[in-house]
Order: sequence, then C-alpha cells, then structure tokens
Amino acid sequence: MTHPRSPDLTLHVFEQDGGWHWALTTEREHGTGKKVVAYSEDMYASQALARAHGEQAAKDWKHDAGLHRSEFA
Repeated sequence: MTHPRSPDLTLHVFEQDGGWHWALTTEREHGTGKKVVAYSEDMYASQALARAHGEQAAKDWKHDAGLHRSEFA
C-alpha cells in the first residue's frame, strides 16, 4: 500500500450515524474523482470539533503522524 503525500488534500466533514466525522481526499492520479486517503474512526459531538481534528490531520499528513489511512489509498 502506498501513502501519497499530496499537498492538494481536501477536508470533508460530515454527519453520519448520529455523530460527526472527517475524511481527507486527493485527486486520483489516473481517472477521475477523488480517493479517500485518511479518515476519522472516532465520532465527534460537533461539526466544529470534527473540523478541528480534520484540519490537524491534514497538517500531520505530511509528517506521517500515525493517521488511520484508508485501506484504499
């Protein structure tokens, strides 16, 4: 499995199953669309909290700080 270090990450914050989550995506190298490269396994009580954690994850991405990376990355 490879772990791309793309500076063009997009943060997505969304509500699912009664809580808030975040995901980081990047453009696919071949083809169209985006692929999930990291995501939250934890559920957050608010959108703001999920966004704050997602923003920190985006910063940590470049430093390989032990993020839960997508098995599809």
